[in-house]
Amino acid sequence: MKRLVCMLAVLAVVFGASLAAGAVSVEGDASYLMGFGDNKGQGFAAHAKVELMAEVFADAGFSYVTFGEERTETLLTLGGLYRVASEEDLQIFIGGGYAMLTPSEENGGGKKGNGIFGKFGFTLIPGPKMTLVADVGYAPRFKLNGADDAVSLITARATLSYEVMENIAVQGTVKHYRAGKDIQSGVLIGGGVAISF
Repeated sequence: MKRLVCMLAVLAVVFGASLAAGAVSVEGDASYLMGFGDNKGQGFAAHAKVELMAEVFADAGFSYVTFGEERTETLLTLGGLYRVASEEDLQIFIGGGYAMLTPSEENGGGKKGNGIFGKFGFTLIPGPKMTLVADVGYAPRFKLNGADDAVSLITARATLSYEVMENIAVQGTVKHYRAGKDIQSGVLIGGGVAISF
């Protein structure tokens, strides 16, 4: 529960700072997730993207996933994005930031991980009132505390939303992350709400 409060506080700070700075736009979404395949877990994920100035965005993401009673993982990413292309129905972003992963004792020996990652993403409008957002992050030298060698961290997310009223949409999400061979989320699928203004 403390992690959830911490995540909400981080997202509130990002939103608050953007409003105080007169941000151009704000986008956010929250999803309930369930795992499929070998990793049958469930959890929560939230993402926020704030345009601080033309073409420059602050970006934050959080997920908290429980696999059974003994294994939990928390992933927090904070960073920035630059919009390299903007068309009527397609926007492309590149950027990076800092990622922190906290697995439970049973998964990864309780080694907290952190590292700098690069990110690529896009926003596509495939039809009226529909938006597809996808991104991939990669940290080639992700350090797990107590481990001899760094591992790579890969995160991926795709969200398809449908606007049900102005600035509010329902959405479905697919999410995955992996740190080395031992820590992975499997395929997480869920749904929730998205807002933009």
